[in-house]
Amino acid sequence: MRIGQIFGKHRFFLGLLCLVGVNSVSHATGDTGGTSWHQQIEQGLKGHLSHYLNQMAQDMEISDYQIEVDISYLDKRLEFAACPQPVQIETLTSLDLGRNHIKVACKTKSWALNVPVELNIKAPVVVLNQPVPKDIELQARHLDLEIHNLADLRSGYFLKKENVIGKQSKRGLAGQTVLNGRLVLPALLVKKGDRVIISASKGPMSVKMPGEALNDGREGRQIRVKNLRSERIIRATVEESGVVSVNF
Repeated sequence: MRIGQIFGKHRFFLGLLCLVGVNSVSHATGDTGGTSWHQQIEQGLKGHLSHYLNQMAQDMEISDYQIEVDISYLDKRLEFAACPQPVQIETLTSLDLGRNHIKVACKTKSWALNVPVELNIKAPVVVLNQPVPKDIELQARHLDLEIHNLADLRSGYFLKKENVIGKQSKRGLAGQTVLNGRLVLPALLVKKGDRVIISASKGPMSVKMPGEALNDGREGRQIRVKNLRSERIIRATVEESGVVSVNF
């Protein structure tokens, strides 16, 4: 899955037992500057997780986005002492966009909480600007960008129009539909009877030869191709318009 062209879920990792400094504290007095334990948790989690969400958006090559770290209700009736050192944030599993649980602890005061958090990135994704019927080849005139919460798009999405142009609708779709890989087929790049270039490679060696497509072919799909030099029929992968590849 190519970053920035994705239509699936995104995951990232927090380091085990990451120390998050919330206040400048005096170990001699235990002074926390008046910050309560729940404020330490909120500030620590938001600062730490915001860094990871920003990094995630950059890795996805999203330039226009908004991040949100929503921390579920913390029961302030709990009588925890403020932590005289940076709280520890601990996770043993990968984190998704959406709902997660993170352990936050203060070792010196012997308290720990499993805190529910929502991690969101809002960014433009590709949508239809009009209804389209089944089997239509999608063009730029059919598409717009619209801001959505990526955490809500569990079926996937496209971030760039160019990743959709040329693909074909699998069924009739309504306007404003967020497009994903389940709703479109790869672009039809080769038609039955087309002359194609067969690119055959093995390690650093590669050869090219003429061929004839015996089936229609979509990007990334295998089709039957006749080698016009040897007359052999082979299976090859459609790479681009008029080009198929095979390993030998």
